[in-house]
Amino acid sequence: MLVNELKTDFKHKNRFEMKNFKNIAAIVLIMAFPVILNAKDKEKKTETVVYKTSIDCEACVNKIMSNLPQEKGIKDVKCDLTTKEVTVSFQKDKNNPEQIQRSIEKLGYVAKLTPAQDNKDQKK
Repeated sequence: MLVNELKTDFKHKNRFEMKNFKNIAAIVLIMAFPVILNAKDKEKKTETVVYKTSIDCEACVNKIMSNLPQEKGIKDVKCDLTTKEVTVSFQKDKNNPEQIQRSIEKLGYVAKLTPAQDNKDQKK
Protein backbone atom coordinates (compact mmCIF):
# COMPACT_ATOMS: atom_id res chain seq x y z
CA MET A 1 0.00 0.00 0.00
CA LEU A 2 2.80 2.42 0.89
CA VAL A 3 4.57 1.55 -2.36
CA ASN A 4 1.45 2.40 -4.40
CA GLU A 5 1.14 5.73 -2.63
CA LEU A 6 4.79 6.54 -3.34
CA LYS A 7 4.37 5.61 -7.04
CA THR A 8 1.27 7.80 -7.32
CA ASP A 9 3.03 10.66 -5.53
CA PHE A 10 6.07 10.30 -7.82
CA LYS A 11 3.92 10.36 -11.00
CA HIS A 12 2.03 13.41 -9.76
CA LYS A 13 5.30 15.16 -8.89
CA ASN A 14 6.76 14.36 -12.32
CA ARG A 15 3.73 15.83 -14.12
CA PHE A 16 3.97 18.98 -12.02
CA GLU A 17 7.70 19.38 -12.79
CA MET A 18 7.08 18.78 -16.50
CA LYS A 19 4.37 21.45 -16.57
CA ASN A 20 6.72 23.88 -14.86
CA PHE A 21 9.45 23.09 -17.38
CA LYS A 22 7.08 23.68 -20.31
CA ASN A 23 5.93 26.98 -18.80
CA ILE A 24 9.49 28.16 -18.24
CA ALA A 25 10.48 27.16 -21.79
CA ALA A 26 7.51 29.06 -23.21
CA ILE A 27 8.39 32.17 -21.22
CA VAL A 28 12.02 32.03 -22.38
CA LEU A 29 10.92 31.73 -26.02
CA ILE A 30 8.48 34.61 -25.67
CA MET A 31 11.19 36.78 -24.12
CA ALA A 32 13.74 35.84 -26.81
CA PHE A 33 11.43 36.61 -29.74
CA PRO A 34 11.75 40.44 -29.56
CA VAL A 35 15.53 40.13 -29.30
CA ILE A 36 15.63 38.04 -32.48
CA LEU A 37 13.38 40.50 -34.32
CA ASN A 38 15.49 43.44 -33.13
CA ALA A 39 18.65 41.78 -34.45
CA LYS A 40 17.06 41.36 -37.87
CA ASP A 41 15.98 45.02 -37.86
CA LYS A 42 19.54 46.12 -37.12
CA GLU A 43 20.80 44.14 -40.11
CA LYS A 44 18.41 46.10 -42.33
CA LYS A 45 19.59 49.40 -40.86
CA THR A 46 23.25 48.72 -41.67
CA GLU A 47 24.97 50.53 -44.52
CA THR A 48 28.42 50.08 -46.05
CA VAL A 49 30.46 52.95 -47.50
CA VAL A 50 33.88 53.11 -49.16
CA TYR A 51 36.32 55.99 -48.77
CA LYS A 52 39.36 56.77 -50.89
CA THR A 53 42.01 57.79 -48.35
CA SER A 54 45.60 58.94 -48.07
CA ILE A 55 46.82 55.86 -46.18
CA ASP A 56 50.21 54.71 -47.43
CA CYS A 57 51.68 52.27 -44.93
CA GLU A 58 50.84 49.48 -42.52
CA ALA A 59 50.98 51.91 -39.57
CA CYS A 60 48.22 53.96 -41.19
CA VAL A 61 46.08 50.85 -41.59
CA ASN A 62 46.69 49.87 -37.96
CA LYS A 63 45.76 53.37 -36.76
CA ILE A 64 42.45 53.29 -38.65
CA MET A 65 41.71 49.67 -37.69
CA SER A 66 42.27 50.37 -34.00
CA ASN A 67 40.47 53.74 -33.76
CA LEU A 68 37.58 53.72 -36.22
CA PRO A 69 35.73 50.71 -34.72
CA GLN A 70 35.50 52.69 -31.47
CA GLU A 71 33.18 55.22 -33.12
CA LYS A 72 29.47 54.95 -32.38
CA GLY A 73 27.53 52.50 -34.58
CA ILE A 74 30.48 51.19 -36.59
CA LYS A 75 30.19 47.44 -37.09
CA ASP A 76 33.07 46.59 -39.44
CA VAL A 77 36.14 48.28 -40.93
CA LYS A 78 38.34 46.99 -43.75
CA CYS A 79 41.42 48.72 -45.14
CA ASP A 80 42.97 47.97 -48.52
CA LEU A 81 46.44 49.46 -48.66
CA THR A 82 46.92 48.76 -52.39
CA THR A 83 43.82 50.75 -53.41
CA LYS A 84 44.01 53.08 -50.38
CA GLU A 85 40.35 52.38 -49.66
CA VAL A 86 38.64 52.05 -46.30
CA THR A 87 35.33 50.17 -46.25
CA VAL A 88 33.06 50.84 -43.27
CA SER A 89 29.81 49.12 -42.27
CA PHE A 90 27.72 51.06 -39.77
CA GLN A 91 24.26 51.37 -38.25
CA LYS A 92 22.38 54.17 -40.03
CA ASP A 93 20.54 55.23 -36.90
CA LYS A 94 23.79 55.75 -34.96
CA ASN A 95 26.18 57.21 -37.51
CA ASN A 96 26.37 58.58 -41.07
CA PRO A 97 28.96 58.79 -43.90
CA GLU A 98 29.87 62.40 -43.11
CA GLN A 99 30.61 61.66 -39.45
CA ILE A 100 32.71 58.66 -40.41
CA GLN A 101 34.62 60.78 -42.92
CA ARG A 102 35.32 63.36 -40.20
CA SER A 103 36.51 60.56 -37.90
CA ILE A 104 39.01 59.37 -40.52
CA GLU A 105 40.16 62.95 -41.10
CA LYS A 106 40.63 63.47 -37.33
CA LEU A 107 43.11 60.59 -37.45
CA GLY A 108 45.15 62.65 -39.93
CA TYR A 109 44.09 61.21 -43.29
CA VAL A 110 42.27 62.60 -46.30
CA ALA A 111 39.00 60.70 -46.84
CA LYS A 112 36.62 61.10 -49.77
CA LEU A 113 33.46 59.07 -50.32
CA THR A 114 33.95 57.05 -53.52
CA PRO A 115 31.88 58.17 -56.53
CA ALA A 116 30.04 54.84 -56.64
CA GLN A 117 28.86 55.54 -53.10
CA ASP A 118 27.71 59.06 -54.07
CA ASN A 119 25.55 57.58 -56.84
CA LYS A 120 23.97 55.06 -54.48
CA ASP A 121 23.14 57.81 -51.98
CA GLN A 122 21.46 59.91 -54.70
CA LYS A 123 19.21 57.01 -55.75
CA LYS A 124 17.82 56.56 -52.23
